[in-house]
Amino acid sequence: MARLFVSFVHEDEKLASAVQDLLQTELNLREEVFLSSDKSQIYAGDLWLQKIKEALSAAEIVILMLSQRSVARPWVNFEAGAAWLADKPIIPVCYGNLSKDALPHPYSAIQALNLPSEAYYLLKSVHHQLNLVEPMSSVAVFRGTLLERGGGSIDAYERLANALAEFKDD
Repeated sequence: MARLFVSFVHEDEKLASAVQDLLQTELNLREEVFLSSDKSQIYAGDLWLQKIKEALSAAEIVILMLSQRSVARPWVNFEAGAAWLADKPIIPVCYGNLSKDALPHPYSAIQALNLPSEAYYLLKSVHHQLNLVEPMSSVAVFRGTLLERGGGSIDAYERLANALAEFKDD
């Protein structure tokens, strides 16, 4: 089962998928990031609500994809509540027209981050929360430095930047 669970609303799927890709690529967590829209994790004929419940239960960390749209929807809040009751680390990831400084309570009580400026902080935080023994690769560190400095980003960082550029917070 996946160690990370990414919670998002349907309209934000492309961005959630880019975050999944960033985590899988830069932290070498290939099969360990659950995304309900990933067709390699939920197949036609599966009871999708049961699959989501199992993945959320098995996850060590829950990443909440938070935009103004998603904090107003019940689904992300429902999954966040389940994670909170299970004492799982929750990482609020803000983007679009929502910044970590404007998070509503109770999200504002949790250390959060903003995309794209803190993408590398997301990687460092997940690395820490999972107690990964293997240090982050020098490639991830280098790419994170590029992103933090506003330099050109490549691969998974570029996919994330492109998804953010296309994001519309209705």
